[in-house]
Amino acid sequence: MRAKRGELPALLARLNESVGVSARRLFTQQASPSQLLQRSQSELRRLLPELCAFVDSLPAVASAMSSSLVRRAFHHPDAQWLGRSARQSGISSLLCQQLLRLARQQEDNDTLQWSVAELVTRVLLDALLSPCAQRLGQAPDACTWRPTKAKPRFHAMTCFPVWSTLLPFAAVVALRYPELFRRVLVEYPPLDKKERRVNCEFAQITGLWRLVEEIHRSDKESQETVTQVMTTLLRLASDKLLLCSQTAREQAPHLNDQLLEKFFSGLQGFSFNCWRANAVVKPALFDALRSALTSQVETHVVPKRVAVFTAVGSLLVKDLAADFVSMLIERIRETSGEAQSALLPFLVGYCAHLDLVPISSVLEVLDLLMTSYKAALEDAESQRQRRLGFLFYIVYVALHRCQAVDRLRKEVSSDAATTKEAVTQFQKRLCSEIVYEDFYVAAPVHWTARVWKDWVFLTDEDVQAFVSDTHENDNETEEEFKNRVARWQTWEALVAFRPPSFALFTQMRALLKPHLVLSSPLTDVADENGLVRARKRRRAGEAVKNAMDPEKIERSFDVLLLPDVMERVCSFMSAKRLCRLALVCRDFAELSHRASLWRPLYLRMGLSAVTTKRGVLPACPVECSHGDSFEHDWRRLYQSRWKVLRKLRRTQRRAIEAAAAQSTDRGSDAASPGNTSAFVPLICSLCGCDHVFKTASDRDAHVTRHNQFTCPEPSCRASLLGLRKFQQHMRAHTAAAEPADADGDADAAPRFLCGYNGCNKTYKSASRLATHRRKESHYDSGSDTSDMTLTVL
Repeated sequence: MRAKRGELPALLARLNESVGVSARRLFTQQASPSQLLQRSQSELRRLLPELCAFVDSLPAVASAMSSSLVRRAFHHPDAQWLGRSARQSGISSLLCQQLLRLARQQEDNDTLQWSVAELVTRVLLDALLSPCAQRLGQAPDACTWRPTKAKPRFHAMTCFPVWSTLLPFAAVVALRYPELFRRVLVEYPPLDKKERRVNCEFAQITGLWRLVEEIHRSDKESQETVTQVMTTLLRLASDKLLLCSQTAREQAPHLNDQLLEKFFSGLQGFSFNCWRANAVVKPALFDALRSALTSQVETHVVPKRVAVFTAVGSLLVKDLAADFVSMLIERIRETSGEAQSALLPFLVGYCAHLDLVPISSVLEVLDLLMTSYKAALEDAESQRQRRLGFLFYIVYVALHRCQAVDRLRKEVSSDAATTKEAVTQFQKRLCSEIVYEDFYVAAPVHWTARVWKDWVFLTDEDVQAFVSDTHENDNETEEEFKNRVARWQTWEALVAFRPPSFALFTQMRALLKPHLVLSSPLTDVADENGLVRARKRRRAGEAVKNAMDPEKIERSFDVLLLPDVMERVCSFMSAKRLCRLALVCRDFAELSHRASLWRPLYLRMGLSAVTTKRGVLPACPVECSHGDSFEHDWRRLYQSRWKVLRKLRRTQRRAIEAAAAQSTDRGSDAASPGNTSAFVPLICSLCGCDHVFKTASDRDAHVTRHNQFTCPEPSCRASLLGLRKFQQHMRAHTAAAEPADADGDADAAPRFLCGYNGCNKTYKSASRLATHRRKESHYDSGSDTSDMTLTVL
C-alpha cells in the first residue's frame, strides 16, 4: 500500500510532538534514565501518556497505511527522537523500550501482514548503520572525511552517542529474534562502492564490535543462531573496510590505517574474551575477503586495502591463511583470462611475502603454477611468454620461502613428514616437467641458483655449474637483455601483495613487520642504469657478503636466543621471574627448568638475616654435603623450602614479638631478641631437609637422627631421618653394586664398619650398625658429621 503525500509529515509531527513533550516533562523529574527504564509500565503511562499513546497507535497506523511509512518517519532527517535533548533526558531509551514492549505484545497477532518485531529491528538498524549525512540530512563537520586532518575529532561526532543509546536495545532484539535480526542484516542495502568515505565509519566499526561483545555476554544458552548473528555483524563490519571507494581511500591512507587499527584492536579484544571467537571471526573474515576479491576482479586490480586486511587477518585468525589460499586456488581454476591474471599475481605475492602462510599451502600454489606451465607448454610458440611467466612466479615463490624449507627439514613430526613428501614431489616435477633452457631466461640467474640450492638441495659445485652454463649459453645482445629485464620488472609489478604496498599503512606495517619477507632484487650486480652489462653477465660473479659489526651481531635477536646465551641471561633472574618465563612458550619453559638455574637460588635461600621493625630474624642457610652421584631436583627443593621458610618467618616474628612483650613486662630496658633467652624457631640447614625446630631439644634430637642415618658412601652422603628409609636406601646401593661385583666372591657380603674413635666393629646390615651406635653412643651431638663416615667392607 502506497502512502499518501500528507501522511508522512503528519506521522512525523506526532512523533516529534510526543518526544518533545515527554522530554520537557522528564527534565523536571529528579530521576536518571536508568531509573526510568526500571519503572513499571503503569508508572510510565501515568508519567508519559503522549509517548505511550504514540507507540500504541503504530500498529493501527501501519495497518491503515504501510509499515514502510513508520520506518521512513523514524529515519527522516527532521525526526527528533535521537536529538541531543532526547538522548540526555532518556526519551530515546524509553521510546526504544516501548517499541520492544510493543513487539512482544504483537508476537501472536495474525491480523497484521507484517511483523512489529521486524519493523522495530529495521528502525534500530537504520539509526545505527546510516551515516550522519543520511540521518541528519547534512553531515556535521566532525563526521566529514578530511584527508588533511591527522585524525577525526571523535568527541565532536554525533554518531557515537547514538550507538551508546541504541546498542543495548539492538542486543536485546538480536537475542530475542536472532533469525529475524540476521535476515534483516542480510537484506540490508549493500554498500555503494561510489559512496564517499565518512568518519561515521569509525563509530560503526567500534559500535559493531561492542554490539557483538554485548550479544555474546548476554547469550547464556550459547545458541547457534546467535553465533550466526554475530558472524553476520562482523561480516558487515568487514565489508565497510573492504567495499568502498578506492579514490577516497587513496586520498587519506593515514585515516584508513586508523580505521583498520580500530577494527583489528576490537578483533584482538574479542578473541581474548570470547571462547567462540574463532567460530565467529573466521567465517566472517573469510566471506568478506571472498566477496571483496570477487568484486575487485571486475576491475582487474586488487587494491592495497585488501592486501593489508588479508595479511593482518591471517596474523590474528587461526588457519585463515590456509583456507584463503585454498579458496583463491579454486577461484583461479574456475576463472580465466583477465580475472585469472589479477588473482594469480596476488596469490603469488601472498604466499611469497607472508611467512604466516603454511608451507603446505605454498606447495599447493607451486603445484598450480606447475600445472599451468605444463598446459602452456603444449603450444610452444604462441604460449612461450606465458609459459615463462609461470616459471618466473614459480621461482619467485620458491625463492622467498627458502627459510620455510629450512625449518621444515629440522622438524620431526608426522605432519612434517607429509609435507616433506610433498616437497619431494615438487622437486621431481621441477626437474622433469620444465624445459631446462627456460631456466636460463625465465628468472634472474641468482634467483634460480638459490632455488636449486635450498629447494632441490644441490651442492655448491652443481649450482656453480648451472650458473656457468647459463652464462655460456647466454648469447643475447645488450638490447635483448634489457627487454628481458623489463619483462621481469613487468611480472614483478603485477604482484599486488608486496612489502612496499604497506608503506602507507604505518600501524599495520609495524604489526606485520616480523612476518613480512622482503623482496629480492632482480639484478645481482647493477651499473649506473640499473642493468647488468653483457660482459658482466658472462662472468661468474661471487656472492657479495655484507660485512657486519661483531658487536651488532652479539646484540642481534638470533644470537640472544642461543641456549647458552639465554641461560646466562636467565642466571640473573629470581625464582619468580623464572616461573613467569616458563609461561611464555615451550622453549622458555624447558630453559627455565634447568638445574643450573635453580641450584644457586636454592643454596642462597635464607643465607642472610632479615631485619624487621621488631628485630632481626636469624639467617637460615643451606649446607649441601652430598656427593657427586646424589641427584638433586633443585626446583622442587626450592619450592618446598620456600613454602616452609615463608611460614617460618611469620612464626619467628611472632616469637620475637612475644619475647619482647615478656621483657617489657619484666621491666627490661632492651626488648630485642639478642637480650632474651627465648628460642627462635629455626629450619634445618641440611640440603633436602625442611624440618622446623620449635625448641632447642628438638634441634639436638633432629641433628642426632641425621648423624645416625647418613649414607656411608662418599659419592652419595644422603642424610635421612628414619630407619626404614635408611634401610631402603642402603639396599638400593647394594643392588646397584651387585652387577659390578658379579665376578667376585658371591659368598662375601658387604659389612659396615663403625669407625667411631677407632671402633673396629663391623655389622652385616645398616640396622644393626644403627643399634650399635645408639647403645654405645658412637655419634656426635653437634651438627658436624665429618667424623661419622662409615666404611663398607
